[in-house]
Amino acid sequence: MIVSVIQDQTIKYPDSRDYFSPDSAWPEYRQQHISARPNPVYRAVRECLANAGLDRENFGKPNWNPLRGMVQPGNRVFLLCNFVEQKVGRASDDDFSAKCTHGSVIRALIDYVLLALEGRGSVSFGNAPLQSCDWSSVVQQTGAKQVEEFYARVNPGSVTVRLTDLRQHIIRRDSLGVVTTDLHVEKDGLWVEVDLGGSSLLDALYADGTVPEFRVLDYDARRIKRCHGKARHLYLMSRHVIESDVLISVPKLKTHEKVGITCGIKGCVGAVAHKDCLAHHRFGPPKQGGDEMPDKFSSLTFFSAVHDRAYSSESNFGRRALHSVNYLSRKVIRRFTRSMSGSWPGNDTCWRMAVDLARIVEHADKEGRLHQEKVRKHIMLTDGIIAGEGDGPLSPSPVYLGMIGFSDNVVWGDYVNCLSMGYKPESLPMIREALRLKEFSLSSPVTDPMIRLNDERLTFGDYAKRFGRKFRSPSEWGETL
Repeated sequence: MIVSVIQDQTIKYPDSRDYFSPDSAWPEYRQQHISARPNPVYRAVRECLANAGLDRENFGKPNWNPLRGMVQPGNRVFLLCNFVEQKVGRASDDDFSAKCTHGSVIRALIDYVLLALEGRGSVSFGNAPLQSCDWSSVVQQTGAKQVEEFYARVNPGSVTVRLTDLRQHIIRRDSLGVVTTDLHVEKDGLWVEVDLGGSSLLDALYADGTVPEFRVLDYDARRIKRCHGKARHLYLMSRHVIESDVLISVPKLKTHEKVGITCGIKGCVGAVAHKDCLAHHRFGPPKQGGDEMPDKFSSLTFFSAVHDRAYSSESNFGRRALHSVNYLSRKVIRRFTRSMSGSWPGNDTCWRMAVDLARIVEHADKEGRLHQEKVRKHIMLTDGIIAGEGDGPLSPSPVYLGMIGFSDNVVWGDYVNCLSMGYKPESLPMIREALRLKEFSLSSPVTDPMIRLNDERLTFGDYAKRFGRKFRSPSEWGETL
């Protein structure tokens, strides 16, 4: 296990005028383009990889290649970012940066991927954001578009670098909440079906003859019913991810209302082509067999039923009216509680789905067949320069943390991300249970776990004390974390 963290609260994101190039010509740098303005993020990414001890003997030399051994020449590499949605409402630039991966982090990482590829292979980056996300806006606002333009126009090379929207279902929503479909692809050439069967963590919810009513917000519940049943759990994965040789997650460090934190494990949702296969919660409160909301809010089940009807109605007029009722009622309800749709610590569904996906991206081959041995490398670089606390993933408040974190294992990376946020990793089922997996496992036991923080080597306990920044939890979570 390798975990390395660089933390300096003075680090700020550079603007995109110089395509996020470094401000120094490092010995290993190959791109022939230097920024005229300071770029502390590029420097932090470089230091984080060096701090991890990657290709240690060559650091400071022209042949330093920190991702050598993780990325091989000729590999197809996919960088899974967190582009959840574009800037909305009155959000500031920092509010937006608290929920989306910044282009400056992506640019520095791609440069080191290209070094490892040695002129052979391919690089794609992106994810599947919200179905209502304006892709052209979010990639412009994050700087991702400028990263793609750099490699295509300013410094083209032998390896193609492509920005990719993985969604196969895209909608638009007007001011009254009425939904129209911009794209819906049913041909399966663009995704791969992966069935975890009885190995899915969701399968435990079928005990004693129970049939869970899985739901995912803003999708037709009939599709999710077709994807899940006892010993049958289908996930519709993007072919871009499943056909990659190496997956590099580049998540934003932020909170999440349904699972506690977003980061690497939950970020695997961005690898799904059709998200209506995802189980985010179970319909209704616990006393009705669900985990959508606490029992004290059981009266809100009526509005969940309205939501279901809105997304399954065959009548155009009825659908438009129901969408407006659903949208406007939820806006009012969220002023009093955010616990609808599984946004509370009692959600016992979403974390299972997230861990399922993390297993799939490491254990499923290009045809969707699962293997006990990992078939692709999955590493992670976390963007915590501006992190997000409070009501993430969509409405986090900015935390000026100045952090970049690298890990060669997504579970241990998320474990340390929890510590960085002042949380107890064992309090999150998503992380606790991911460490216990026996089948299609994600991590190996670590007898003496250590973290490199800047120039120090620390135990997990000392790291948690040293970081000392407790993030504000999502509204309904209280002191759970």
